Amino acid sequence: MSPCSRALRVGRALLAVLFLASAGLTATASDISDLAKVITHDNIKSAGQLKDGILTVRLELEEGAWHPDANDAPGIPALTVAEEGGAPSIPGPMIRVPEGTHIHAFFKNTQLFPVVLHGFHQRPGDAKDVVTVDPGETKELNFLAGAPGTYFYYVTCFTSVPIDAVSTSDTTMTGAFIVDGNGAPTDDRVLLIGLWYHWLVPFDFGHGFHEILTVNGKAWPHTTRMSYTVGDTAHWRVINASVAIHPMHLHGAHFRVDSAGNGESETIYSPAQQRLAVTELMQPGRTMLVSWTPTHPGNWIFHCHLAFHFDPELSNSAGEVMGAAMNSDHQQHHSSGMAGLIVGIEVHPRATDVGEARPKPPQHQLTLTISQNPPPVNSKRRCINVELRDGATVSATAQGSELGPPIILYRGQPTEITVVNKLASPTAIHWHGIELESYYDGVPGFGGDSRQVTPAVAPGESFIAHMTPPRAGTYIYHTHWHDLDQLTTGLYGPLIVLEPGEKYDPEHDRVFVVSRAGPDLFKDAMLVNGSVEPAASQLRVGEGYRLRFINITPSDDEVAFSLLAREKPVSWQPLAKDGADLPEFYRKPCEAKQKFGAGETYDFEFRPQTAGKLRLQTDFIKFHTVLPIDVVEMRDVSRK
Repeated sequence: MSPCSRALRVGRALLAVLFLASAGLTATASDISDLAKVITHDNIKSAGQLKDGILTVRLELEEGAWHPDANDAPGIPALTVAEEGGAPSIPGPMIRVPEGTHIHAFFKNTQLFPVVLHGFHQRPGDAKDVVTVDPGETKELNFLAGAPGTYFYYVTCFTSVPIDAVSTSDTTMTGAFIVDGNGAPTDDRVLLIGLWYHWLVPFDFGHGFHEILTVNGKAWPHTTRMSYTVGDTAHWRVINASVAIHPMHLHGAHFRVDSAGNGESETIYSPAQQRLAVTELMQPGRTMLVSWTPTHPGNWIFHCHLAFHFDPELSNSAGEVMGAAMNSDHQQHHSSGMAGLIVGIEVHPRATDVGEARPKPPQHQLTLTISQNPPPVNSKRRCINVELRDGATVSATAQGSELGPPIILYRGQPTEITVVNKLASPTAIHWHGIELESYYDGVPGFGGDSRQVTPAVAPGESFIAHMTPPRAGTYIYHTHWHDLDQLTTGLYGPLIVLEPGEKYDPEHDRVFVVSRAGPDLFKDAMLVNGSVEPAASQLRVGEGYRLRFINITPSDDEVAFSLLAREKPVSWQPLAKDGADLPEFYRKPCEAKQKFGAGETYDFEFRPQTAGKLRLQTDFIKFHTVLPIDVVEMRDVSRK
């Protein structure tokens, strides 16, 4: 909680705690009945008045009762930015102007402590360019909007000034600042990510600690909803106005990254620099402009891939923070396995698409059977066994491993995969990165359309998923059920799509999957290919290898891979990200090190030039896993 919010709320929280302790109750919305209700909005309308190239906007701080869940759910006292005389607002009023606009802003500090304004200056800008507003003071600000791009402003009580990052854990006082290029389309949607830390008992970092994740001021299932038709082009400006890293993942389609920024400046990519992704790692304070075209009708989601940010058992809703029972609508969405940082998308069929879409007759049929392994000797840990039947070939989770077998598919080949659940609990499998019909995407309770909704696969039952992969690349299959235990005991594996007629060659096509042996980032072991101590590997001098890296950790937001020789990175060449080939602009030899977030995949080409010892090292916080690699001459292979 920021100093602003702490100073404002300590008295209120102490009174609430005394009352609750005496009454044996938990906090409710009645504790903030004296506050105006905070409005949330979808960043569609710009604040202020634009006339003769000048935007005049009057803003002020205002405390209000914020309801990040349903409007009738428990609320939270929050300090916000509002238009003068208007309702408190989260996010703050959006400032959106054409390039060349002069901004004439007034900011009134209605509180009893000084505040610091960040981002009220021309772009490109300097994060050190801040303005302090004393209690009761109104500051007048004049500046040119500057270069086109996606930016934001925020308010803190910090005296130190950060660079290229948000300085506060309280993003209730944050708003979008968009500068449109001359003649550029303005049909995009603005998605501002907020992360709000709360201690019911002030300064309690233990049991009383909670965090609330929102998009445009609301948490799922009350977040922004968007609607498109197959073939439309959607443009989104995504702003990570929080102190957390968020790998943002889109189901059902690849999106194109058109620009990226840090709140102070933005790089607009040329066509040669634009690349595709299904998951994009967003650092604190980062922004991006993305475009995508839906190809399949149905219900889809865009969400943070960290389990703590969309799993209802791990994320904290406002109802949980205030200790109140959730309403039935919220409980329903929690039971479907989603909460927190999620945006819902409905894609309608085109008018020319007559009749119900039917899967093409499968040319490739597989069966994926999920069961529970007995715990190893001297261990209580039970891991999941995944068995894959592909024609006469049967493969399964290796003994002592927590990695499912690779699924090999082919571009353009109609395929059906029968998922058989022999667990004691329901499950659902998401085919991460594959473009397919929504019903088969693996999001129970939401996927599908008005005719049929994706079910969970109940114990003892099965579900048939149909897909025709449109592009070759590296993907993932993994549980999308709200059971973190499934994700940390082996219900995941690589999904590799090859070109028609291509043969999978595991000798030259090496897959490295990083995962976790539990949900605790500080205690549970990091795994590579399902093991704490992955087996040594061997490569041959002069031969080319495709290295496929997959991050399916539950909440390791930024895992680092390095391929080292004598403590220094060797050289490799980037090939693809998230199953999509990279443009030539990025396919240049570079140091063999890469950071990537949960849900991202990367492909590299590596051709060792000399014999010797290498090691593939995986790092996150205090954990690191090393996979030793011997590079040998061809004549030495037979001696091994």
